[in-house]
Amino acid sequence: MKITFKHRGEVLDESLSLRFMLPVIAENVFTIGIGLVFSRLISTISGTALAAIGLANNAMAVMYALFSMVITGTAVLVARHIGAGDGLQAAGTIEQSVLLTLVTTAVASAVCIVSASGLMQLLMPAADEAMRGEAVRYFRVLMLSFPFYVLHSVLSGVCRSMGDSRTALLAAVAMNLVQIGTAWLFIRGFRWEAVGAGLAYVVCRIAGAGFLFAALVRDHRFFAIRVRNILRPQAAVCGRILRLGIPCGIESIFMQMGYTLANTMALALGTFHGNVFQVLTTLGTFATIPQTICSNIALSAVGHLLGAGKYTDVRKAGGGIWWGGILSQTALSVLVVLLAAPMAAIYSADAAVVEHSAAIMWVLVFVNVAGISINAIDPQLRAGGDVRYVMFVTLSAVWLVRLPLSWLFSFYWDMGVLGIFLANGVSLWLRAALGLARWFGKKWMYKKV
Repeated sequence: MKITFKHRGEVLDESLSLRFMLPVIAENVFTIGIGLVFSRLISTISGTALAAIGLANNAMAVMYALFSMVITGTAVLVARHIGAGDGLQAAGTIEQSVLLTLVTTAVASAVCIVSASGLMQLLMPAADEAMRGEAVRYFRVLMLSFPFYVLHSVLSGVCRSMGDSRTALLAAVAMNLVQIGTAWLFIRGFRWEAVGAGLAYVVCRIAGAGFLFAALVRDHRFFAIRVRNILRPQAAVCGRILRLGIPCGIESIFMQMGYTLANTMALALGTFHGNVFQVLTTLGTFATIPQTICSNIALSAVGHLLGAGKYTDVRKAGGGIWWGGILSQTALSVLVVLLAAPMAAIYSADAAVVEHSAAIMWVLVFVNVAGISINAIDPQLRAGGDVRYVMFVTLSAVWLVRLPLSWLFSFYWDMGVLGIFLANGVSLWLRAALGLARWFGKKWMYKKV
């Protein structure tokens, strides 16, 4: 029996069905769960490993954000093409996105590997030599996985855009099992420490990207991908991907740069506050599971409905996604706050760090309720082609609100790491309000993509 999301008895789109939602939920829960286990393994390397590797991961996240232009542009176009029943255009978009990804990320990886030492010095000016060395070694190995990381994200987005969340789930399960197995072997078995943690990412991301590519080449339900076409650049198709994607890339990279600067501020507060920041950030990853789920569902469902010209259904579906996200996010955030102390103790053996983390865990509710609204509404605006508005709002909130307030709260008013999270919450609430105001209008649904 197939159960679908309905509005007054009317089926809107298969991307709102439990058949689509459950694999998306399972994928995110499983991936974040493995991520928490991986973080626990990293914390056994040394007392500074979690903070050092966390900052290196943030540096990679900035690079990843740049290439979100291909990820988002491809996902939006494939969803719209499938909604319109145009399999040929969908296939062409996927083929060109693979070419764009492999060529550009290979160059970016090489640049980052060469400049790793200087980059970590820039991001960790107050860190000691041992901590910085851990970050450099890990970052250089990690960047070898970067092309496969971005390719995996592109192809996962394609699967969900065509309504196939099951294949994305299977790839995520395979990839994460490989990651945790190799991490255990490299870190605990071979004692390769930070290098071993990076190598685990290399192996698992190659496996994940390869799994998805093979699956899409074999799948002929909506389109037929031709491997030979990947080597034939098509300027028009690449141009469409980039027109949609570049504002998303600019938005993401400056947002991640802002997050990295906030992380640097946390380290500048001292090792104690840096460790508290990493513990809260790690637990916050678990608490934000509904955000990624809502984002994936919203982009796919609204993209299909817009491609099919069902504008009335867009509003019904989008509202249901928003309300469902708010309720689930609030419940999960409260649960994490209630379990704050035992969860924090998993990632730090320092009783003072655990106590302080648990004492300010409540801020996650303030931050995450705004975050779920953003992740439910912004993907809908992007699916409609309203990418520049989302970019403008995000950059303004991060650079004009979050970062100045982070300095004001944390250093001038001496609130410590709590100030960094409060500043983030204020900027997120601003973004959520402006996103909802735009969504209640109509122009975003009728833009040409």
